[in-house]
Amino acid sequence: MNNLKYKNNRENESDNLDKRKILKKLKYKHNIEIFDRIESTNKYLKSNIEKKEFGTIVISNEQTGGYGKNGRKFISEKNKGIYMSIFVNPNCSIQESLKLTILTSVAIWSTIKSIYNVEVKLKWVNDIIFNRLKIGGILCETQVNLNSKIIDAMVVGIGLNVKENTFYGNLDNIATSIENYTDMIVSRNDLISEIINFFDKYFYEKQEYMEIYKKNSCVIGKTITVHQNNTNYEAKALDIDENGALIIKKENEIIKLQSSDITIRY
Repeated sequence: MNNLKYKNNRENESDNLDKRKILKKLKYKHNIEIFDRIESTNKYLKSNIEKKEFGTIVISNEQTGGYGKNGRKFISEKNKGIYMSIFVNPNCSIQESLKLTILTSVAIWSTIKSIYNVEVKLKWVNDIIFNRLKIGGILCETQVNLNSKIIDAMVVGIGLNVKENTFYGNLDNIATSIENYTDMIVSRNDLISEIINFFDKYFYEKQEYMEIYKKNSCVIGKTITVHQNNTNYEAKALDIDENGALIIKKENEIIKLQSSDITIRY
């Protein structure tokens, strides 16, 4: 990565989102829309899905109604992070849809590793973790063809805390940002370009990503608590299968999880 900067050398540096700068570094062509403020990039794409081409990417400097899994609020402060959504056609079954979340997780992992040379961990199925705190998450929302049962449209939402920031209240022991743990400053334009390039590498070029995900999982081998259908139970996380399901052992029973929330016992 060229033109790296460090905190002690930065004075009132602008980090405005710039479509031209992002496009310049992309390997593949994408239609990119940038907003200064929007309710949600995912919601915008979903509400305009019939008008957009596959490969369209929507990015905003701020979200007023960012959300994650199960509608949980995702704080999307102005100038502090990357809030973007990618519109794709995965052409996969519902059972395979978890793989898109895993693919996107690996694209973010690859970006952070290549730029900052730090290794974040991946928490099944959609969280990006650093020092046991969440720096980002992924939300894939799908449109299923009712005749074929194939997912023919998906909005892949990415939220990543980048800039140095203080997290208050109950977020203090849950969330953090990349720059809270490094002196290196990288423009959001460069980070976005790199995330898109790695996403394209795994999605369009179909390069292997599942083994990277499993190798950098912070879940496999751990005792976890599964939160499912208003009940909680403990289990051992054993593996992740070829479709992205988490294989767990509950007492003497082997179970495959598709979408449950989990917490890790460290």
